[in-house]
Amino acid sequence: MGPQLVCPFCRAIVADGVEPAPGTCAGCGARFAGGGDDARAGVVAALAWWHITDLDGARVSEGLFRVLPSDRLNGLASVTSDSRDGFYRWWVFVAAAAEPATVLAQAAALVP
Repeated sequence: MGPQLVCPFCRAIVADGVEPAPGTCAGCGARFAGGGDDARAGVVAALAWWHITDLDGARVSEGLFRVLPSDRLNGLASVTSDSRDGFYRWWVFVAAAAEPATVLAQAAALVP
């Protein structure tokens, strides 16, 4: 089985059978980037892709895992893994209406 990456917002398949690459979800327009071997590495790769240099990948990663269904960030930013044979990779999704630097900074601010 080749890799499969599903948008966490609209559940559209954004990559199926081919290695995912940063891009945009055809279903909802969310941007995604990453591809790290763990969530932190995926966030660091996404930050680099979006040229966001003033955020700490560890804080953003931890913050994304703290988002609750009732939080204002729910539906704006998410970290998720693809599925594949072997070890999966991690990706960051940012809703089409959101600015990656802004919502990822808000996610980092969730970490005390």
